[in-house]
Amino acid sequence: MNTTIGGPRLAAIAVLCVTVLAGSQARAFRMIQNTSPIRTSTGFRVACDDPLGFAHRMTTSISWRLNTAGQGSKPGVVAALQNAMASWNSVAPATYTLSYAGTTGAGFVTDGINTVLWASGNGCTGGCLALTALVLAPGQAITEADVSFNDAVTWNTNGTDYDVEAIAAHELGHSLGIHHTELTKPRDRPTMYAYYFGIAGRSLETDDRDALNCAFNRYPPGLAPLVAGIPSDASAQPANHAGLMLTSRPRPGGAILRFALASTERVRLELFDVAGRELATLVNDVRDAGDYEVPWDGATGAGRASSGIYFARIVTPEGAAHASVILAD
Repeated sequence: MNTTIGGPRLAAIAVLCVTVLAGSQARAFRMIQNTSPIRTSTGFRVACDDPLGFAHRMTTSISWRLNTAGQGSKPGVVAALQNAMASWNSVAPATYTLSYAGTTGAGFVTDGINTVLWASGNGCTGGCLALTALVLAPGQAITEADVSFNDAVTWNTNGTDYDVEAIAAHELGHSLGIHHTELTKPRDRPTMYAYYFGIAGRSLETDDRDALNCAFNRYPPGLAPLVAGIPSDASAQPANHAGLMLTSRPRPGGAILRFALASTERVRLELFDVAGRELATLVNDVRDAGDYEVPWDGATGAGRASSGIYFARIVTPEGAAHASVILAD
């Protein structure tokens, strides 16, 4: 389900067919963050006010085309897609308009066409039902999105599993920059819940609408691309003369993370697993200029993590950096 494109493996913007009900109810929607100008199906889950911003659309009018190969030609598919688009069109004050523009022979490639298609592969196999790829310009502006439904799954439009409209609504949310919600309530789950839960996923919940309005309010369509609320022209920004870097090395029983600060500033250093779930916050305070080493023994809120590969992210007012972390025995 997870793919590596130009960086660490993060949470894939896909939906699985496994049902999971456990987990915290405390936090709400999350947005997709990937600061690399690439085509990607992965991204960090971040809050609306994350200082590094998140993926977003810069226009309100977004047209989609359907590749009718495979199960894309089934009766009712077009109507299901149109209904899913209409769900996202009915959110105020956001004014995004998703529309169906006909069929296409385009595939799961960067070609300027927002395409929905059925295929066996494209990174979506096994328990994966569908996967969205975003094409990101500098500043995390979404210039294109493609949705690949798993053609190995039997799809339906009559309200039985697996439901095209419910999954389309979920994946279209990804195409607007919305990641999986962190709500796991057993009833009235948001469309952006990470796992398939039937036709109830067709209708948006407050959590979904709040996510779209978050994007609309932080990145008003029609304005120049922004990065974390400031112009994307790096030459216009104050330079971080030291260059924020984060490194890690294994040690018996854990790992050592190292970073340096050129000036006194607030620092947040977090650990994530390969699915993009936050495991621990190692630093969250103001630090003076200097070099720092931070040990991690694998401790998380759920106990000690097992040996393997994890990912660290450091964020300061000057920027952010990431590093792979090998947790040793």
